[in-house]
Amino acid sequence: MKISTQAFVLKTSIFKESSLIVRLFTREKGKSNYIIKAAMRQKSPSKAVYQQLNEIKIDYSHYPKRQIHPIYSSKIINDWSMICNDLKKTVLCTAMFEIIDKTFDENIPDKNTYDVLVAVMTYFNNNTKNLNNAFYYFLIHFLKNSGYDIINAKEHPIVKKYMQGNPQILDDLNMIFKSKFVFSREQKLDLKYDKRNMSKFISEIVNYHFSDVKSFSVAKDIFK
Repeated sequence: MKISTQAFVLKTSIFKESSLIVRLFTREKGKSNYIIKAAMRQKSPSKAVYQQLNEIKIDYSHYPKRQIHPIYSSKIINDWSMICNDLKKTVLCTAMFEIIDKTFDENIPDKNTYDVLVAVMTYFNNNTKNLNNAFYYFLIHFLKNSGYDIINAKEHPIVKKYMQGNPQILDDLNMIFKSKFVFSREQKLDLKYDKRNMSKFISEIVNYHFSDVKSFSVAKDIFK
């Protein structure tokens, strides 16, 4: 079956010297592995296409019983140049991609998560303020799309812990969830909450749900 879809590059590795194996998060088929033959040859443009964080468009042959699918056409949609030139943006985006890579099952599409990721990446690329809030927005929506509604999880052990000192913590999360500011080009966002307390809360939530996401050990330091 021939499929054309948008995709994010999660991870790339060299295969047999001249080819690439890439793990992509696609809008149509979720997370899957793909092969691009001869991608590492000197004149091949594919090396630039399959850089981590890139959003690309691919045409490929999908075989339900195969673990790796061959790509026969691809092009860059976004290389997020303003993200890659900023350390904080790069670290936060890498953490988002690693969360997707480590937690998504193979070939399970999630268009809602894909669209949120596009919006957050676009926001990061175009703005310099409210970067933490953009990451929080992604995380809350990702958890909800994955079946865990953190904004209503009053019995969650970390939520219960933080509600003792800040009974408004779920209201604060809901405020971020409903803000939809990442879908706008405006940098102005008036979310009034205890930023230090929220950063600690988010760090504990990520460590609780995604304990093997190594990039977050760097990301949580830049919340401060």
